[in-house]
Amino acid sequence: MTGMLRIVALLLVNMAALSVFAGPRDAQWKKVEEAIKQGLPKTAITNLEPIIQGAMKDRAYAEAVKAIGQRIALEGNIQGNKPEEKIVRLEAEIAKAPKEMAPVLDTLLADWYWHYFQQNKWRFMQRTATAQQPGKDFTTWDLPRLFAEIDKQFQKALAAEKILKATPVTAWNDLLQKGTMPDSLRPTLYDFIVHEALEFLHLGRAGRRETGGRFRIVRGRHRAGRALAICRRGGVRRA
Repeated sequence: MTGMLRIVALLLVNMAALSVFAGPRDAQWKKVEEAIKQGLPKTAITNLEPIIQGAMKDRAYAEAVKAIGQRIALEGNIQGNKPEEKIVRLEAEIAKAPKEMAPVLDTLLADWYWHYFQQNKWRFMQRTATAQQPGKDFTTWDLPRLFAEIDKQFQKALAAEKILKATPVTAWNDLLQKGTMPDSLRPTLYDFIVHEALEFLHLGRAGRRETGGRFRIVRGRHRAGRALAICRRGGVRRA
């Protein structure tokens, strides 16, 4: 996936691209950035909490998602930078997220599952589907079960069709990086997430084919292609 979630994923790897806000919490973001530069992830996490609380209170959901993703990434890094650590934490956030945020978090979760597959594709090559009903432990799933979960997360996100179609993609400018293609091609958050889902279908087919352990990743030119880079890295770099 090259879109929203892949970017979110990419952003949390590059902690340098963090402070891009020019809003009421800009000074707080700078404290987070300074803590990361000094190698103090726990301090950065502490500094993120008032940002999350303030953004939620102001209904600045794009900023809240960014801060939550940043915090989860830092917590995951402390625990060994394992995708499964971040996935579990993100699922907990989705369970309590307001309806305006949940579709974006669901889409992010789909991307993190994809990232988990990419980091462990050699394991999946050695696994075969079984007749036994898969359990809740996704680290034991075979590839069809994992891809079914990714598809499920996209379906959950797109189920909020009314909210997404009423939300212009520009309302998430604090999180989504501007691409080279005009927003008029994907004017709403619904259009944006639909593109993410379609891209997964494309990459999922490629992922099912064994190619000597290598999989082709397509990079887009839209905002979706360089969008949320928040959770495997940690900030949003604007074009």
